[in-house]
Amino acid sequence: MKKTLICSAVAVASTLFAGAAFAELSADGSVGATSDYRFRGISQTDENAALQGEINLNHSSGIHAGVWGSSIDFDENSDEGNFKLEVDYTAGYAFSVSDVDVDLGYVYYTYPNSESDVDADFGEVYGNVSYKGAEVGVNWSDDYFLESGKSTYVYTGVSHEFGIVTVGANVGYTFFDEKDVFENGTDQYMDYTVSASVDVLKNINLEVSYVGTDLDKSDLGGVDWAEDTFVASVTLSL
Repeated sequence: MKKTLICSAVAVASTLFAGAAFAELSADGSVGATSDYRFRGISQTDENAALQGEINLNHSSGIHAGVWGSSIDFDENSDEGNFKLEVDYTAGYAFSVSDVDVDLGYVYYTYPNSESDVDADFGEVYGNVSYKGAEVGVNWSDDYFLESGKSTYVYTGVSHEFGIVTVGANVGYTFFDEKDVFENGTDQYMDYTVSASVDVLKNINLEVSYVGTDLDKSDLGGVDWAEDTFVASVTLSL
């Protein structure tokens, strides 16, 4: 009888704890479209438009997880395979120290049904620190996209609100351990973005960005996926 009461008490406590923990969860998401999906300055859609969406779960403790997806379009005639979809999974822990926000975690990039001869999926450990509109961060992978070896991405950015318009700018540097990631043996490159965005009807965001890199066609086998361009995006928050 005593054992039964103890088990019942544990079951009730577990249920209450689970309910409390669930109550501390929140979810958010978005769907959107962009005129050119650029990842670290390089087009993932052959300079064409993309549809994108995400869903995130956030716990009051700072633990968070999310799934993000986008249509993509690489050269179907390349050796890398026929890429049409990217789905990324993120898990992390965010916390604040005074006015400084810190986020540490892991993101895993996947390319379902890519028909690639080598493994395209890869993961990165990340960390970033932000303070009053300024941010610095680093991402590190032990085996980058298409098994291209170790890579490190470091970046910094700033943003500021001018009335209803938010203006931002950031610059990033990607470093590879291998020398044959690009056609001419380049093992590093820079990307940069300047953007302006405005919220419309509370949950709709419009953004125009100028995106570029210091790569050229010869680095990417003759395609101009890394050339400077303007990108327009619209996002609906859910």
